Amino acid sequence: MHPNIDLADAIEVDTDSAADDESLSSDTTSLSSSILSHVYENGRSYHAYQAGAYILPNDEQEQDRLDVLHHVYRLCLGGELCRTPLQNPQKVLDVGTGTGIWAISIADEFPSAEVIGVDLSPIQPTWVPPNVRFIIDDLNQDWSFPADSFDFIHVRGLAGCVDDWSEFLGQCYDHLKPGGQLEIAEVEPRSYADDGSFPEDCYFSKWQKEFHRLSEVQGRDWLPMANVPALLKDTPFEDVDTNVYMCPVGTWPKDPKLKEIGRYMRAQTVDSALESYTLAMFTRYGDWKPAEVEVLLARIRAELKSNKLHIYAKCYFITARRPFD
Repeated sequence: MHPNIDLADAIEVDTDSAADDESLSSDTTSLSSSILSHVYENGRSYHAYQAGAYILPNDEQEQDRLDVLHHVYRLCLGGELCRTPLQNPQKVLDVGTGTGIWAISIADEFPSAEVIGVDLSPIQPTWVPPNVRFIIDDLNQDWSFPADSFDFIHVRGLAGCVDDWSEFLGQCYDHLKPGGQLEIAEVEPRSYADDGSFPEDCYFSKWQKEFHRLSEVQGRDWLPMANVPALLKDTPFEDVDTNVYMCPVGTWPKDPKLKEIGRYMRAQTVDSALESYTLAMFTRYGDWKPAEVEVLLARIRAELKSNKLHIYAKCYFITARRPFD
């Protein structure tokens, strides 16, 4: 097996401005609080801004998982931060920045660049390089950035987050400079096996079927990457290139690089990803009880630790360029 599968009208004016001034401070405090607070559910914390828009938690456990997954992406790319060959970008947007680990790393690599990370959750560190800033926003809404402003837009881990991928990619196109580059990376939440070691009656297979059944109830696309290249060409981006890497879940591969990737993938899956992906999805959309979820997850963890499931996920890196003309 190979890592690369290739697979102005008048406006009435409120004259009571003094009262308004008095309330301004409290309004600001209230708005900031709503953005920076969290919602707690089943022992996990979730973002409060646009609450319910995303099923994954944002607590410390999930942040640790995201940082491990960042390492998996880099392992796939031989240590690189992205597959796009960057040449001294001056303005970079990181969509779905999460813990901000990628934004901080790319800012260190290109100290002359202004790097902006955007996410729904305020989980980014406060001590960052001077060329990095983080914004809490929902990029399913109209973007507040000027058009034609970014040299590079990096999108990662947005499966299940985007309302309309065609509209989202149009926003990316409009906000890139002519000639600007886009990269979309995703480890999709679906596993495969090529040797018959992933039977339909195993617990992980049952989980996978239920997760994707409930994703239809939720109304979000958790497997968008196969359709993204065609949407990019329709937008119309050029130089669209798709690369798919194998991410084993477990240490079953003989290939040393795949074995290392598998070790990290299994760790983040067993320790956190299973619960992160399951709790909100199953209890909100499938009427599962938390105790029922825990029983299922315990059985799946046992299967994964046995190393008998020779399964892998697909890690996509899709790159494109906005035409110069």
